[in-house]
Amino acid sequence: MKPSAHISRLAPLALSVTVLAMLSAPLAAAPDNLPGAGLASVTYGPYLRAELGMATTDITDGSWQPHGYPTDPQVNFDLSGQDGGFGAVAIGFDWMNGYRFDLGVAFSESMSVTGPCASASDGSDCASHADITSASLNTNALMGSLYYSPLEAAGKNTTFNPFVVVGLGLANNKVGDWTRTNDSLVTGVNRSFEGDSSTSLAYSVGFGASWQLTRPGQWPVILEASYRYYNFGTAQGGSTPIDGGESPVTPLKFDVENQVVSIGVRVPLQRM
Repeated sequence: MKPSAHISRLAPLALSVTVLAMLSAPLAAAPDNLPGAGLASVTYGPYLRAELGMATTDITDGSWQPHGYPTDPQVNFDLSGQDGGFGAVAIGFDWMNGYRFDLGVAFSESMSVTGPCASASDGSDCASHADITSASLNTNALMGSLYYSPLEAAGKNTTFNPFVVVGLGLANNKVGDWTRTNDSLVTGVNRSFEGDSSTSLAYSVGFGASWQLTRPGQWPVILEASYRYYNFGTAQGGSTPIDGGESPVTPLKFDVENQVVSIGVRVPLQRM
């Protein structure tokens, strides 16, 4: 992806974090009877969390090295993936001192990944090289997430709490059968290869806000809205040809990033 596009996608994150920082300082010093921020229930202890949202997918650094590499050049691709659904479930613990932590499983909707040749390592023209005309990606991740709520850390027991979040874990990226097509020849040449799955280090940063829907004394039910950037590491297809021929030195590989806007519900598992 072009740097300018990447900057434009991350601009909302930078702006929102700045606004959050500006708002959190005066709120932390404000009285407990803020308009719209009533007294919250005690939520100390374990909890369950579930969320659903939409993911904008960025596919970067796509490439492959054919069987003749390094005599034949590495080909780099300008790949793109579809946007789709995102979900997560987690179990965690809330210390009610501004910090909570949960361990969860995240799921991204299976998507198609395609794209033309962008460049070749020997500087040759893309007109003589293949494009990726068929591939699929499915990503699941196991991730621990640490949340920090500045109002709660300041001792404000209110129903509304902005937060920031960071996460670290492992992602499993499964690439389905993939095809590269070279249209530079008169008849065109398609070569297909088996899929494969790989595990990568994954991380996430984000921000959001929670709102307790129930009154004090009732079992707490907390609504959450958030934005999170996820880096799911590298995905790689298989190198076994489906239709015969030579195996590539390095099969199709690419990096996977998601930007997710979601709505979730958090429910404490004990009542105090």
